[in-house]
Amino acid sequence: MAKNKKKVIWIAAAVIVGIAIISAGVLKALNTEKGASTYVSVVEVEVENDFDSTLITEGILKSKEQRNVVSNLPYMIQEVLFKEGDKVSEGDVLLKLDVKDLESKIKTAELSLEMERQRLKNLERQLDESSSTMELEKSLENAKLAYENAQTKYEGSKTLHDAGAISKAVLDADEANMITAKNSYELAQKRIEDSENKEDLKSNIDIQRKNVEIQEITLQSQKESLGESIIKSPISGTIVGLNARAGIPATAATPLFVIEDTNSLEIEVGIGEYDISEIQLGQKVKVTGEAFKEKEISGVVSFIAPSATIVPTGTGKEIQVTVKIDIPNADDYLKPGFTANVAINTAHKKEALVLPYETMYEKKDGTKVVFKVEDNKIKEVPVTIGIQGDLKQEVISPDIKQGDKIVANPNEKLHDGLEVSISNSTGEQK
Repeated sequence: MAKNKKKVIWIAAAVIVGIAIISAGVLKALNTEKGASTYVSVVEVEVENDFDSTLITEGILKSKEQRNVVSNLPYMIQEVLFKEGDKVSEGDVLLKLDVKDLESKIKTAELSLEMERQRLKNLERQLDESSSTMELEKSLENAKLAYENAQTKYEGSKTLHDAGAISKAVLDADEANMITAKNSYELAQKRIEDSENKEDLKSNIDIQRKNVEIQEITLQSQKESLGESIIKSPISGTIVGLNARAGIPATAATPLFVIEDTNSLEIEVGIGEYDISEIQLGQKVKVTGEAFKEKEISGVVSFIAPSATIVPTGTGKEIQVTVKIDIPNADDYLKPGFTANVAINTAHKKEALVLPYETMYEKKDGTKVVFKVEDNKIKEVPVTIGIQGDLKQEVISPDIKQGDKIVANPNEKLHDGLEVSISNSTGEQK
């Protein structure tokens, strides 16, 4: 009996072991079947309104217009009328120089010019008074004849006076006529001599005219210098630098004033050669910065450089194109020198189907596709990329609609018809 009891116990144990083996096999089979499934994470296609494509970069705020005010006159500064931080308008007098020495030079130059002009008039008058050679020769002959006749008459009157035939008054009158005729004769001779030197006179007049011109230029230059002694602001803006002080000489080596138009600012940024084709004049720009965290400033692309430059970077060199962005500053809140983050709006769409960048897969032939999950099977869908935003991009395809489930982070193992199971971020089945 004991023997049969042992046999029964052994049979029962064998059955339990068999059941355990069978159960293990079933579980293994089930686990194998489960392992054949591919688990994927998916995101849904969304419709986004007012979808923008932006290009992000950074730059430094600076004034669109800045002028260094210098003096070309080495005179002492007499008076400074503005201080650093003051706002000035174009044409405001900034400072005055001590120009007593210059004023004295101007008076001297005016007197010298008047003298040179008088000399020129005298020479021109001499030229006008000189007649033709023939007229002068005729005048000389007439003067000579008149002198000879007067001389003959005087000699005759002298003989008659000695004989008591005429009075002393008649003799004196004849003598006076002779002397007058002699003077006229000598003057006619001098005019002949002057006419022979007529070319020399013309040359002297030309030289004198140049002397007058030189003196006029000198005087004009000194008067212009006198005008420059009153230093005026070339633009409207704010004085951001001041080196002028009364009692020290002005110099062109150091700016007396630095003036910036702080109402009109700009940001200059470098755009890489691969992105520059997306930039156009007039594009809207959003500007933010650490110094104005609570403000979002709107700007506009105002300038694109006609040529590119090579710029050193932390990893080597990069080809960039300079782009300038106009920034309004009506309330004077922004300051030149602030750092700024720049988001250039390169494209805009009122409504777009969008997906995260990590849903895109590019095949070896360059075709871009996404993998849509329908009835737990993969469908490969070729797509065209539209506007690209910061985190998402527009996808264009007749086979894509809002709410479609698209595989995130796809790989080369996915293909049409592949059965998959959708999991969430913790890997649990849905």
